[in-house]
This record gives sequence, C-alpha cells and structure tokens, in this order.
Amino acid sequence: MADQVFETHRGRLHALAYRMLGSHADAEDAVQDVWLRWRATAKDDIRDATAWLVRVCSNICLDVLKSARRQRENYVGQWLPEPWAPVVEAEAENNLIERDGLGQAYVMMLERLGPVERVALVLHDVFDWSHEEIAPVIERTENNTRQILFRARRKVNREHDRDPTPVPDSEAADKGQGAAFAFVDALIGGDLQALIGQLAPNVIMHSDSGGKAPAAANPIYGAEKVARFFTGVWRKKAENAVESIAFDGTDYWLLLHEGDSLVSAVGFAQKDGAVVDIFVHRNPDKLVFLQHLGRA
Repeated sequence: MADQVFETHRGRLHALAYRMLGSHADAEDAVQDVWLRWRATAKDDIRDATAWLVRVCSNICLDVLKSARRQRENYVGQWLPEPWAPVVEAEAENNLIERDGLGQAYVMMLERLGPVERVALVLHDVFDWSHEEIAPVIERTENNTRQILFRARRKVNREHDRDPTPVPDSEAADKGQGAAFAFVDALIGGDLQALIGQLAPNVIMHSDSGGKAPAAANPIYGAEKVARFFTGVWRKKAENAVESIAFDGTDYWLLLHEGDSLVSAVGFAQKDGAVVDIFVHRNPDKLVFLQHLGRA
C-alpha cells in the first residue's frame, strides 16, 4: 500500500523537482531520495502523505539548488533548462500537475531567484500552499515567508530590456504554436523583414550547446541581430536537413533533423503578440528529450 501511495505521487514530485532544478536527471535523483526517506519513515506518523512528500522533495531540491550555481560555473557556454518531458501519461498528468510552470520561459524565469525564493514561489503559485505551510519547509517564520514571496514576485515580474522573459499564462501553448509557425514561414522564405516583424524589439536569443556543438557563446539581443543570425545560419544548414514543428505538452519547438539525428531545437516565449525570448538547444544531451516528438 505504501508503494502504491508513493507511485500515485511520482509524477507530481518529478514535475515539482523539475521546476526547481531544470534537469530531469537531478529531478529523478531528488524523487529517488524522497522514495528512500518514505520507505524509512513510519507511516503512522504521517497524517497527510501528499504534504509530507511535497515537503520532503522541496527540502531535497533546496539543498541541490544551493550547489547548482557552483556546478554551472563549469558549464561551457550558456545554460538552459532541459526541455520538459512528461514521465506519466497525459491523461493522468492533468490530474497530478498544472501545465503552467513546466515550459522553458517559466523555468528560466525562476533562474532569477535564489534557492529559498524559488522553492517558496513554486510551492505558493503552482501547488497553492499557504504561507503557513511553506514557512517550515524553508525554515523561516510565516512573516518572513511573506516577505520572501513578495521579493520573489518583484524579481519575476520585472520588465527590463535585457530580461524580458514573461510569466507564462494559461494560453501560452496556443500562442506558442502561432509564433512557431510564423517564425518558420519567415525563416524558410528567407524574408528578413517578416522575421523581424515576429520579434519584439528587445528579444533575446539564448543558446545552449554545452560545448558539444557550434552555438552562439553569449545571448544575442535585439530583433534585427537575432533575425540576421537565424537567416545566416539557415542558409548554411545541411542539404539533408529537414525542419518540423512539434509540441511537448508545454512548448512548441522548431526541430531541425539531419538524417536521423536531431541537431537543433528552437523554442519561443511570447508577450503581447511578439516573440520576446528564443531558446536554442544544440546540446545532444538535452535534445534527447525531444527525439520522440512528432510534427504538430
């Protein structure tokens, strides 16, 4: 029975840990640690299994987050969270976790926060925990927790011309589909002005290759620079390259295959009808999470 209880929560815990850590391997490690602690704990002492599991998972993620930034100092080039890959069937997933907060834009937005702020915001905004429930997880008083959430919300809602990643909304997926198709049409047509027209003036292009494939070493800012970069790269793509658009349950992606290999994945975040962030994955270790996707 205890094993069954845990398994019904596995999808929720993985999604929680993924939001916190941006890595499926780290998320799975965190869930495994929760499992070991669950097995070692007397179940008679646990009044609310869901709350206990979420609290323990959050504490484990908090410890990981405190070391994650030091680990990334050794990462080659820009770092992006791994694309979301559901670990449970879509029908069951809808009953376990909310869709908002699993896309690139949301997880990148959380990167602005310190570890305690990140845990508090996810528990409050995604899992609807109260300040009283969050306080013992982050080892703060209830009043301190309110202040931490206030500061966190100010950070994620700021609109700076070099940091425009928007807070995702419930219609993000539908908007992402339109952005992806419009972007691809302009790119394939070689229409620079049409491409610029899809982008916000302060758009940022983020690229992640982990040093394992050619990619822009630093973010590229501004609609014209980003558009010229893409049109230049697109003219040089391999003759056997095939592009398609796919949906991973949260984000739409422009996928570029060379033969049987997925070599690039491009995701989009929109605000006010324009693309404000572009996420380019070139690291084969992260592209593996999109290999199974078909055309949207």
